[in-house]
Amino acid sequence: MPLRRSRNGGGGMNGKEYPAGRSCSIRDLARYVGLSTCTVSKVLNNRAGRKIPPATQERVLAAARELNYVPNVNAQRLFRRRSGVIGLLVPAHPMTPGNVFGDSHFVDILSGMEPRLEESDYHLMLLFRNEEKRPDESYQRLFRAGTIDGLLIWGASPECGYYRELEENGMPYLFITSTPAAEDSVQVNTVASDYRRTAAEVTGAMVRAGCRKLLYLAGPEKSSVTAAMRLGVDDALAGSGVRLVTRFSRYVPDEARNAAFEALKREQFDGILNVSRDMTPGVLEAAEAFGTGGDMLRMATLDCASNRPLLPQELAAGQVDDLSIGRAAIDSLIELIERKTARISKRIPGTLAVNPRFFTD
Repeated sequence: MPLRRSRNGGGGMNGKEYPAGRSCSIRDLARYVGLSTCTVSKVLNNRAGRKIPPATQERVLAAARELNYVPNVNAQRLFRRRSGVIGLLVPAHPMTPGNVFGDSHFVDILSGMEPRLEESDYHLMLLFRNEEKRPDESYQRLFRAGTIDGLLIWGASPECGYYRELEENGMPYLFITSTPAAEDSVQVNTVASDYRRTAAEVTGAMVRAGCRKLLYLAGPEKSSVTAAMRLGVDDALAGSGVRLVTRFSRYVPDEARNAAFEALKREQFDGILNVSRDMTPGVLEAAEAFGTGGDMLRMATLDCASNRPLLPQELAAGQVDDLSIGRAAIDSLIELIERKTARISKRIPGTLAVNPRFFTD
């Protein structure tokens, strides 16, 4: 078996050579460099401080690389009192078509998380919640078992109540984008797009373009995102004299088509406010059926991914900065884990995109 000879001045491993193929423990590494395990542990866990000279720290790290030292995860957990793992809870059956990986917002949020996870040395554990099969599933057990240090929650339903046990026991959690139905006595940790402001900006663009009667295709009726957007729409229309007719729909083309069809069958509109780009194909189909499609249609979308360009039929769109939401989610949860703050509520600004062909001035 190939051997490595200790290069420290004191004759590490008691002057013996180290077998190249053998698994290296922290005790082996300490003997190899001729230092105590306590000193080596502090260097490896970035706790050396000023008491351990830089040259000694570099000697430990160089030896660790040379011997392919792999830290004992369980020992690190005990030392740090943390697992180094963040859970990400997502719905098994989201409100958009397909699965969560077909949702462009979710994919971009994950992309925003990745560099922050790399910088902070945390790992991400993906967890699926099935409300139908396991409606009473608890997550505090993952904290108590030392499996995760914090929990991110994306795509939460308005009725979800599992977060309450986390709140009551001081376990770090954070909702991304959507939150449960509001309760007067309970605040929740959240990072989301500034849906209210973006909705106001998009609606304002419709008013400036001359729309006087709008069909508003909102999202699911109890959704926190729907509620925030409605506040923004109302902000923009206050005192404008514009009439608004609201219909609710999930973020599914078929449901959006049916909702738009029923509204257009009863009365005419000179503009359609559409909550999500996922609903757009259905909206366009309904508009075409009533002869209001093509160049005659003035439509705006309140919520679409920032990397999606405007459609020819879109007068305006609110583009959500999902990458920044992902970054802010990781940073915020780490603040909660490290007890740097007790409550997080952040709103990430979106961007208004307008189609110049609808504006003559």
